[in-house]
Amino acid sequence: MTAYEKDPGPRTPRTHLSTAGLRARGWSAGMIRRLLGEPDLRRPNPFLRTAPPTRLYSVERVAAAERSEEFRAVSAVAARRPAAMQEAARRRRRKVLARIAAESTETPALAPAAISPGHPDRAQECEHRRGPEVRGPEIQVRSRPPAPDDRKVVRRPPQEST
Repeated sequence: MTAYEKDPGPRTPRTHLSTAGLRARGWSAGMIRRLLGEPDLRRPNPFLRTAPPTRLYSVERVAAAERSEEFRAVSAVAARRPAAMQEAARRRRRKVLARIAAESTETPALAPAAISPGHPDRAQECEHRRGPEVRGPEIQVRSRPPAPDDRKVVRRPPQEST
């Protein structure tokens, strides 16, 4: 053992389990409420003073509940639930992907007259500029007028008082 390692010493056996300890053993919040009910002890939270108190359950009571037939039935259902949820998500994903694959990806080409129906001369102008492939009307970008703050400020020299 090096100087940096701490000697854990003899461990005292645990008398109580927290909800985090129960979760590590496979318990869910609903199982804790249903099978164990109220905690045996409540202690201040060791990590955050303002957090709710830690709920502690007796190890003997937890072991007795884990040996019960009701716990076996509830834990078997809880073990199947994630697999069922994953399968449902896979089915939804496959359904959406099939719907996307069935959709048409072609974009219909518009005739020049359809681009600007009220202006046949503009449609001809578009076809003349771009050729037979129609991409749509040309967009003109106008610059914005200057903001009032952008105007030049003319400073007058101070007037002499006579």
